Amino acid sequence: MFEQMVKEAYEEVEVYRNKLNGRKLEWKNFDKDFSELPLLEKNDILGHEGDMIPPRYIMDFYNEELLDTHTSGSTGKCLEVYWRAEDAKKSMYPLWFYRRKYYGIEPWDKKCQFYTVGQNENEDEDGKRYVRNGLDFSKANLTEERLVDIYKEMCSYEPAWLLLQPCIAELLCQVKEMHHLPKIETLRYIEMTGEMLHKNLRNRIKECFEVPIVNQYGMNEMNSIAYECPNGNLHCIEQNVYVEILDKNGRRRLDGIDGDIYVTTKNNKVMPLIRYRTGDRGKLLPNTCTCGMKGKILELQEGRENDWVQMKNGERRTAYIFVRVIEIVNEITDNAIKQYQILQKEYDQFEVKLVCRSWNEEMKQLFVRLLQEEIPYAQVEFQREDNLFPEGTGKRRFFRNLIKRW
Repeated sequence: MFEQMVKEAYEEVEVYRNKLNGRKLEWKNFDKDFSELPLLEKNDILGHEGDMIPPRYIMDFYNEELLDTHTSGSTGKCLEVYWRAEDAKKSMYPLWFYRRKYYGIEPWDKKCQFYTVGQNENEDEDGKRYVRNGLDFSKANLTEERLVDIYKEMCSYEPAWLLLQPCIAELLCQVKEMHHLPKIETLRYIEMTGEMLHKNLRNRIKECFEVPIVNQYGMNEMNSIAYECPNGNLHCIEQNVYVEILDKNGRRRLDGIDGDIYVTTKNNKVMPLIRYRTGDRGKLLPNTCTCGMKGKILELQEGRENDWVQMKNGERRTAYIFVRVIEIVNEITDNAIKQYQILQKEYDQFEVKLVCRSWNEEMKQLFVRLLQEEIPYAQVEFQREDNLFPEGTGKRRFFRNLIKRW
């Protein structure tokens, strides 16, 4: 079924037909070898997401029957992602299976997490929203005072688990320790996602919250890619994705040798991303683990590691304040911004590099106003770019602090 979906994508989807450039593929050994298939970059489809939809789903798209999600922009690129509801649910089944099997977490357990999207009908004036079995908090305005209030609300809400980025978990640890806040008595589990989780920070979070800390590697385009078992190994979720490690020339790496991570969806028929570059690096290892998961072990070498915004008063703020600003601007401007990178040059001086379909004075003023809600005296220098290229690591961080004075 998976191989048939890929074959049909190359026969029906305009983006893939263009990549072949008239070349015919031999499909008889396809189930054993992906190496003849072209590689896909996010830049290949930015602004052309509709061209990724096979003809059979076009009417669903026009009738607004598809789920329309988008990437968080944490890599500096904003991509629309379309799913059928049943396929999106199917992609999440393995992750929920392992959450339940190893850590006793069920879909109906109460959860808290943080989100980057701006105001919506479910968000109250304090920047939180109640969803099914969950209480979510905005990443906007994460001051020390507000973080204390958030922590106290978590205690009152009594969640069974938290879904956090490591930088947010670190902030919660800080306020819990500084203000001698109580333990969240109902908490049984914390899942970390979206950034590299380093050993020292993991140990600190575990000591602070006194629950298992589990790493999950994924992206909105695919949902979960790999999940950590109780033995500490990050296993590929092979029911949802096909994972490859390639060198800079696109050749397959042997197990144990690091390279660029590429993934292929096994469930999203509406937007079949095939041999899609994640922007992260890692290596695959044979599965010698005794936990029972079947997928190969994935060791991440470089991931979406967060940087911090430094304030003049010595406070550090999460760089996700910029993701929130970008998302709100994109909501208002019909996704005008396709790529971005923010450089902090001084405490209140920022250079904002943008690749966008359109940009005018009103949009600049909107960006600055939203940013000044977080950093009151922020001064912004805008720079239009045709493209933003990866750094030497193969990854382009969406935010870089150039002052480093703490």
